[in-house]
Amino acid sequence: MKKIIIFFIRLNLFIFSYFLYLINLLFICLNCREKSKFFLIYAAYYCSKSLGVTYKLNKEIELKLIEKGIHIANHDNPLDIFVAQYIFRMPTITTVDKHLKKFLPYFDISLRNFGHFKFNHLNQRDRKSAYLFLKNICNKENRVLIYPSGSIYTPIDKRFSKSIAKLSIANNLNVIAWKLYYVEVSKKENSYERDVTKFIIKRFFSEKIEFNVKEVKVFSPDEFLTEQKYHDKIKSFYMN
Repeated sequence: MKKIIIFFIRLNLFIFSYFLYLINLLFICLNCREKSKFFLIYAAYYCSKSLGVTYKLNKEIELKLIEKGIHIANHDNPLDIFVAQYIFRMPTITTVDKHLKKFLPYFDISLRNFGHFKFNHLNQRDRKSAYLFLKNICNKENRVLIYPSGSIYTPIDKRFSKSIAKLSIANNLNVIAWKLYYVEVSKKENSYERDVTKFIIKRFFSEKIEFNVKEVKVFSPDEFLTEQKYHDKIKSFYMN
């Protein structure tokens, strides 16, 4: 009985989040970019709530989120798609459209309107375009989110992009490194097998999952003599 009640509560939250997403599209059509971005942020928030996510954030963390710099984070949970949009609220490069474009109409337009850049990580030309996008954002807006591992399928200790240190030095921007984690009852309830619909339905019946920030550390490019040493130091933050 409890699971049925939870299912209907989450289903209604999900429908509400979808409605907010459609309002986001409406404001894009009306050329009201800032209003559309607001609705996309809260569509992501209520979608995450419908999937059982709760947030544990304090004032110090909230202040760190608005700092200028290159924000980086570990990316090993499928819920990051929605949580990051709500928490960070800044441009990034992403491949998420291939997972959600069949589920959300005009999702590529919503991504682009918010300031994100979608690309195919298997295509060398796309990877180069993504880097140039990040370089431009760092230069103009001074706030960007990057996942160094690039994918939930590749652990951060196996792949860590060297672009982080390079962009930080080139633009004299601090790197703000986030260690994120979720307190979950069952790994199985949060596993993603490349089927968005099945994942969402499974999460409707699953236990709550708590989003936490384990640690935040700021790295300054001025503190390192070489790009390689800078890269190694940032990477080591995630190895501990």
